[in-house]
Amino acid sequence: MRVLVACEFSGIVRDCFIAMGHDAVSCDLLDSEARGPHIKGDCLKPLYEQEWDLVIAHPPCTYLSSSGLHWNKKQPERAQKTEDALQFVSDIWNAPVEKMCLENPVGCINTRLDFMPKPQYIQPYDFGEDASKKTGLWLRGLPNLKATDYFPSRTVEIRGKKYSRWSNQSDSGQSKLGGGSGHERSKTYFGIAAAMATQWG
Repeated sequence: MRVLVACEFSGIVRDCFIAMGHDAVSCDLLDSEARGPHIKGDCLKPLYEQEWDLVIAHPPCTYLSSSGLHWNKKQPERAQKTEDALQFVSDIWNAPVEKMCLENPVGCINTRLDFMPKPQYIQPYDFGEDASKKTGLWLRGLPNLKATDYFPSRTVEIRGKKYSRWSNQSDSGQSKLGGGSGHERSKTYFGIAAAMATQWG
């Protein structure tokens, strides 16, 4: 298949599909961190001007995710950026592609864009990764992604209650990749990328 991995600079998903024998290309405003087929620029241009059998898109979540939306009330100028981000998601989803996966953390996509299907929510720990990050997959023409290999959590006890935690979480449940680590947080976990390539490829 011809596969476009939109808004990906890491090359992780792209390279998993290439390993399965597909003609996969990543596209992002940034250069690719890994050597391989990559288009530097706005993904909408190749998305609409070329033919693709499958598109996997990771639109930036800064102004879409629940963790950032509360700032819109404190910083009103962010509200327009959320509208722009939703328009970008709409432009990707409405591209003439039969098979598409749009990936994003929990946020306002499913509450604001009623033309999109309900997302499938997945966790990296269900795909062999020592991490917790609830992520939505909006799918068209694709089956739900099946869990592959559960990675067990560590158990912490806080005030007499027990909680499950993974390596990217503090004992209190906060992400260890907070603050200025959005670049790292946006990368797809290898276990999820490999599942996409093997199950959808």
